[in-house]
Amino acid sequence: MNTLDVRTDPTADLTTRRTIDRHLVHRAAIAEVFLTDFRTIDPNTFEAAAQLPPSHSYYGDHTGRPELHDPLAVFESVRQMLLCAMHLQHGASHDTKSITAECRMEITDPAPLLADGGVPELTLLGKVSLEKMYAGVTARVVHDVEVLVGGRSVGTVSVDTALRPDDIYQGLRMSHRTTPPPYSDTLPAGGPAAPVRPHLVGREHAENVVLRDIRDTEDTVVARLHVPVAHRSMFDHPQDHVPGPVMMEAARQAAVFLLGERLGQAPAKLYLRQISATYLRFAELDADLLVQACLGPADGRDGRLVAVSFLQDNQTVARIQVRLGLTVGWPQDTRGATDAL
Repeated sequence: MNTLDVRTDPTADLTTRRTIDRHLVHRAAIAEVFLTDFRTIDPNTFEAAAQLPPSHSYYGDHTGRPELHDPLAVFESVRQMLLCAMHLQHGASHDTKSITAECRMEITDPAPLLADGGVPELTLLGKVSLEKMYAGVTARVVHDVEVLVGGRSVGTVSVDTALRPDDIYQGLRMSHRTTPPPYSDTLPAGGPAAPVRPHLVGREHAENVVLRDIRDTEDTVVARLHVPVAHRSMFDHPQDHVPGPVMMEAARQAAVFLLGERLGQAPAKLYLRQISATYLRFAELDADLLVQACLGPADGRDGRLVAVSFLQDNQTVARIQVRLGLTVGWPQDTRGATDAL
């Protein structure tokens, strides 16, 4: 029995009374741990609970009205659940590296995330949809997770992850380099050059802006990634590459900026409805990362799709698609929002 008392009784209540061991979710600061419980149901099924922070300097910094708990905080809760599952569900050692190949999140019902509805407590229902073994250990796993608040489904998350021992991981890191990659805590923090004004990307505070030198060309919005190595949430612990969630945030900001510039949509009326990412190679910390955002065709669905590419040394390192929904017409009195959205 591990120290978390992982239970196999599927009828037992998940708790939100305390956070889970921060080491199991690969976080340094307890304040950055949203996961509160985890249990295995069977080899292909597991569950967890999480609580979104009522106030947070990063996830809580948005201009959106009505105010919504950040969908990327929901994704972070699921990400922590899956890191925990790597150890408790799949038996990965603590020096095993989790490498995300693809991920997708869709918010199907944002009403339970409205901020004046209280502090959302998430129930996360996870299942293994694909698992590949090598030498008796999990080498690749695809997880599908349903997210509920108060028993009501909010959305879904899918993540395709490769698991590699540390020595194999180090070989992968050197596959496109001639020198060891620097860690984020060895790099100067520095301020962004020509920073984007926060409100143009849906932020209140400049420290949460991850784009710089932005320009709107004829076909695309082009910017450079400002890598916030001193940011206590985006870089909670030293990293040897740009984390995927930082690029997801950059893609969202590029999409918000693009829809504001091209379609005149106010950033305060946009929210993250859907995001999908494909990571093709490691994004290095010691080379510029170019961000290019293009507006997709209108498809009759809620929101507009924006395709974002990340390029480094003329190589595409990631592709992220973002769909932003509109909160125009949402009720200001959120006591009626459940039926109105």
